[in-house]
Parts: sequence; structure tokens; C-alpha cells
Amino acid sequence: MSSGILSSLKQIERHAVRAVLIDDSGSILLLSTRDASNPDFIDSWELPGGGIHEGEPHAEAITRELFEETGLKINPQSVREPQWIRDVHYSYRGERRLQHEAISVVALSVCKPDIDYSDREPFELEDHLEYHWWSVEELTSSTATFYPRNLARHIESLLRGEHIQDPIEHWD
Repeated sequence: MSSGILSSLKQIERHAVRAVLIDDSGSILLLSTRDASNPDFIDSWELPGGGIHEGEPHAEAITRELFEETGLKINPQSVREPQWIRDVHYSYRGERRLQHEAISVVALSVCKPDIDYSDREPFELEDHLEYHWWSVEELTSSTATFYPRNLARHIESLLRGEHIQDPIEHWD
């Protein structure tokens, strides 16, 4: 997007959650994402998640977002405390966003469950193209673009329960 168009976009600040959803075989779910309204948007593989409703506890926000995006019903008690607190600045669907994200690991007791798209928002149906269960080795050796960008670099630390600190990430 040209700098003139970027400067004219409405800017919002929001809080969001993301989940490192790992199944019992050690595979991690990522969604292939684009912004159908913006041809300059970089397609990427992202962690499922989204905005937090006002007053919504972290674990409930993750379980709600996972259900909306994947159809999977997750017990809020399986959501670990956030290990990666980060800020990201990006443009999406005509908005410039400063997003404060809390990322947690969520372990499943099943292997690569199928994903159900029936509760997705209309824009998610346009923008989430597919899903894939990635092995840690596949993720760390891939040249794909990930959201967060440093996901491949940090995935093993997250799975060991370590806390991650990164500077603000820019997607402009």
C-alpha cells in the first residue's frame, strides 16, 4: 500500500489473543491468511486468535476464538498463561492497527483434528484460505512467512514454557 493510502487509514488500538495449538503428536495448527481487501497484504501462516471482548478473561477469549476459527471446543483450563506478550503494528481491512497480543500454548489430547469453518465470520471465510498442522521441524525449516514473524525462531522456547520478549513488529 502506498504511504499516502496508509496515512489516510483509520487507526485503532486493540487487545488480542493467539494460541499455539499443539496436538498430541506435537503438530501446531496454523491458518493461511490474507486480506482480500488489500492486494499488497503479505499472505502468511498465522496462529489462530483474535480480539478480546471488553472484560473477557484471557483463557475465555482464546477458547472463543479457537471455536470461531476452528470449530474446536477447548477447555479454558487447558490454556496456559501467556508466554509471549507482544505488540504489532499493521493494516488490515482498511484499518491501521496497533495490536497488543498475548500468546499462550494450548495442548490438545487428540491428533490433528479436522477444522470446522461454520462459525467463522464472513471476512474470515474470505481471508483464511486453508489450515495445516505443522511439525516443529517443518515450521523451523520453512521459508514461509509467519505471523508472528518470529514464530519459527521462538516455537521451541514457547513449547518449553519459556517467556518471549520481542520489540514491536511492523507489517507496513
